[in-house]
Amino acid sequence: MPPPRTREGRDRRDHHRAPSEEEALEKWDWNCPETRRLLEDAFFREEDYIRQGSEECQKFWTFFERLQRFQNLKTSRKEEKDPGQPKHSIPALADLPRTYDPRYRINLSVLGPATRGSQGLGRHLPAERVAEFRRALLHYLDFGQKQAFGRLAKLQRERAALPIAQYGNRILQTLKEHQVVVVAGDTGCGKSTQVPQYLLAAGFSHVACTQPRRIACISLAKRVGFESLSQYGSQVGYQIRFESTRSAATKIVFLTVGLLLRQIQREPSLPQYEVLIVDEVHERHLHNDFLLGVLQRLLPTRPDLKVILMSATINISLFSSYFSNAPVVQVPGRLFPITVVYQPQEAEPTTSKSEKLDPRPFLRVLESIDHKYPLGPC
Repeated sequence: MPPPRTREGRDRRDHHRAPSEEEALEKWDWNCPETRRLLEDAFFREEDYIRQGSEECQKFWTFFERLQRFQNLKTSRKEEKDPGQPKHSIPALADLPRTYDPRYRINLSVLGPATRGSQGLGRHLPAERVAEFRRALLHYLDFGQKQAFGRLAKLQRERAALPIAQYGNRILQTLKEHQVVVVAGDTGCGKSTQVPQYLLAAGFSHVACTQPRRIACISLAKRVGFESLSQYGSQVGYQIRFESTRSAATKIVFLTVGLLLRQIQREPSLPQYEVLIVDEVHERHLHNDFLLGVLQRLLPTRPDLKVILMSATINISLFSSYFSNAPVVQVPGRLFPITVVYQPQEAEPTTSKSEKLDPRPFLRVLESIDHKYPLGPC
């Protein structure tokens, strides 16, 4: 015989009962850490565009708070403008929506927890709040996409304005006719970022670009990856000691000179590369000089291997003659107007014989720059 149901048992079951949709909506708080954690568990998983706990996640919540304030302000203004007026019914035409929603111009979609089969994630969340969160996430992704496209359009204009942009076809044609090409250009002409992209656009798929420093490998790989629209792909990567983003799909790899020398030790003919770019070749140090000597011996055994030596306008003839009078493509640099301004140095009596550097003249120069070019809005 089953035990009788007591009031205490019913209260215990009611306590463990999941809240209804109405109760969940009444208790809903967007700023509650537990609420945000549940939403992040449902939408910001490891395989998603935004990962839980990442910097992008923090940026989203900042955007979400601003979006809420904007929507609340918009709603209050609308109520003040039309207080208590009944809304007129607008007939639908050809199954078009009655009211315009900004989401109609967003070319993105976000799968919800139920659609993604996320093993119960989000089951305790009200459907209305989940839909509201998805709309906010859509607006955030659309906003970020527009910002990225704006930066990319600006970047393409800057690329077209670089001095080396007029020499891209000439470099490729010279490389087609010769095994070794020397590209000489002043700092800022764009040779380090643009020449690898010219090779990629020409169809080369195994390009290595050496850099004398590890930080240059990382920064150039990120820059070239962004400019070539493979920022989140593996088409452009870097390889330094103890760290690598290179994969089987990588077409351009930035690596240090020392690492390339170690690869030559393992495979002297470097069969994995079609083109070798030796950047900053004018910087004379042991690794660079040794690499040039190895390449001079390697080229006769690899007639299909192309080598580009990129240098500043220093000792160009030295590198050209070392590789059997290799052709030189000289790229002019940018010239900026320079004005010399003399700052008077006040004669101040010295109380000690200290030879420490006096920072006051330099501080006066910085102050004059601050006065002439005031800080603009961030």
